[in-house]
This record gives sequence, structure tokens and C-alpha cells, in this order.
Amino acid sequence: MTAKSKIIAIQAARGFAALLVVLYHSGRMLALPQYFGQNVFGDLFKFGHAGVDFFFTLSGFIIFYVHYTDIGTPTAFRRYAWRRLTRIYPIYWFVTLIALTLALLSHDPEKLVGFPYVLKSFLLLPQATDPLVGPAWTLEHEMLFYLLFALAVASRRIGMIAFALWLVSILGKALGLFGDHLGFIAAFYHLQFFAGIAVAYAAIYHPPSRPIAIAVAGIVGFLAVGILENLNLIAWGGPLSASLFGAAAALTLLGLATAERSGRLHVGAIGAFFGAASYALYLVHTIVIGLFAHALASLGVIRFFPGWSVGLAAAAAAVIVASLLHRFVELPIMRYLQPVTARRPGFLAETAQAHLRPTVGE
Repeated sequence: MTAKSKIIAIQAARGFAALLVVLYHSGRMLALPQYFGQNVFGDLFKFGHAGVDFFFTLSGFIIFYVHYTDIGTPTAFRRYAWRRLTRIYPIYWFVTLIALTLALLSHDPEKLVGFPYVLKSFLLLPQATDPLVGPAWTLEHEMLFYLLFALAVASRRIGMIAFALWLVSILGKALGLFGDHLGFIAAFYHLQFFAGIAVAYAAIYHPPSRPIAIAVAGIVGFLAVGILENLNLIAWGGPLSASLFGAAAALTLLGLATAERSGRLHVGAIGAFFGAASYALYLVHTIVIGLFAHALASLGVIRFFPGWSVGLAAAAAAVIVASLLHRFVELPIMRYLQPVTARRPGFLAETAQAHLRPTVGE
């Protein structure tokens, strides 16, 4: 199979990672004083923030896997840029408009927004606070990665220099050489883009002979790191946590992609749809969970049910809404944009894989 073959297994894995993030946020949001006052899942999904590690690693993998032949090809720049922008922005703007409307209707002074904040939120420009769609703070990092990869598409040499300087800045900040001056650019999370690129290169040029074993090792390792963090044996969200989660995610992606490309793994339509809808789920889940909890509290029935059941119901509501959003909003937008962006057969299949990054906004 060619490197551009479908990798639906990664789609499905992305869906499960998104669900982990949803459960993490569901427990935390229902822990607010007006609801249950404590995490309804206890520490079970405490490590759910690791969705950020999985999705940053996934982003590096997918972008290199889909666009590695575009590197050093200036004529591919327009297609690359358009595909990336149309993958991220249209459905994001739709959900951001919902978030903005809710903020304006809340009549809460703390939620009133100003034009600069709204503009930066819509454009995904870095800022001190989370954007209107809270979890979308990670998309700001995605856009930085896309920009640097765009340089590599325009010029291989310039791209190599840019990525080398980026890597030096990340490692230098981690070692305390640059202080906080590089801030956003040198965030430690960005190393996971490099990890994703590395295993995508391996999947294309040096596929392992035992991919299933590698995928299982990655999944087990990811859960093991989560358990260690839940037990407070590893600092939450620190460099060690990010390194271990990123490494486990990289192994998982390498194993799944290679296994499917070699015909040893097959994913059904449900898994493919769930993965494809995971971007919408990531964007909309905190809004749905918040509205769901508020509705139950307003009706005075939220305390009639065990906290864990409300948490699961809120997560299920988010999945249902996201599936509808994907089916009736996101997919039509992608189909509408297809004639503009398609330059060869299979564009939609590749775009359906092109990624989303769910992650955790604190």
C-alpha cells in the first residue's frame, strides 16, 4: 500500500482519545459547587488531560504522513494551506459563534467579551486566556505547527532551519536556558509534534514487522502512565508526564498505522465515523456538558441521580450532539469546499483523516 492509504485505525483511536477528554471535563465541570462539589468520577479520569499529548503527537504524524511529498514543492503550497485552513476553521467558527452567543446572553460581567479577545479567538491567535471555545487553546499551537510546516513545503532548506531552531528553542527552554522569553513558541508540548513526525517517517520508510505488538505496547504504556499520574507518582502535566504520554502515543500510532497498511487490522464504519466526528466532539463538548448540567440544576433534579450517572449522561449528550454536528454541518461544509480544494482523487478520504486536536483547557 502507498503511504497515502487510509489509516482509519488512527481515526478510531482519535475518537477514543477525544472521549477520554470528554469524560475528564465532564467530571471536572460537574465538580463545581452548584452541581456536586466534587469530581463525579473521583480520580478515574484524572489523567484524561493526556488527550492533549495524544493529539499533538497525532498531528505531527498526520501532517507528515499526508504531506511529506509536498515538502520542498512550492507549487503544493496553495493546496496545503487551503486544506489545513478549511479543515480547522469552518466548523470551529460555527462553534465559536455558539459560544459567543451564549457568552453575550449570560449577562455575567465576567463573561462579557471585547473585540480584541473575540478577534483573536476567531483567528486562533495566541493570547493569555483561553479562547471563546475553551479547549481550542491547543488549536493555537496547531496553527504554529501548520505555519512552520508550510515553510517546509515552500522550501525544504528554510523548513529544515525553521524546525531546527524550533527544536532548539523548546529544548533550551526546558533546560532553563531561555527563561520564559520564548513562552508560547517553546512550549514543551511541541516536542510531541516531532515525535509524531518521527513515527510517521518510520511508518512510511521503515515499517516495523510486529505492528500489533507495538500498538498494544503503546496503549498499555499510555494507560500505565495515566495510572502513575493518578497515584501522584508523576507530576500532572509536567515534562516527564508529557514525554511519557507522547512516547506511548507515538508507539500506538506507529503500530496502528503499520498494522492497517499491511492488512493486519481492519476498522469498521462505526469506528471510522466516531473518529471523523471527534473534531466536532472536541470543539462542542464543554458547551454541551455545561448546558446539560445547568438544565438539570435549573429543574432541581440533578441531585436525584448519582454523580457518576450524570457525568456519563453529560458525556453521552456531548457525543450525540457532536455526531449530529459532524453529519449535518461539518460534512456538508467539507463537501461544499471539495471542488475548491480537491486537486486529485481521494481528497475527502484524506481530509477525513486530517486531524483534529482535542485537548484539555484548564
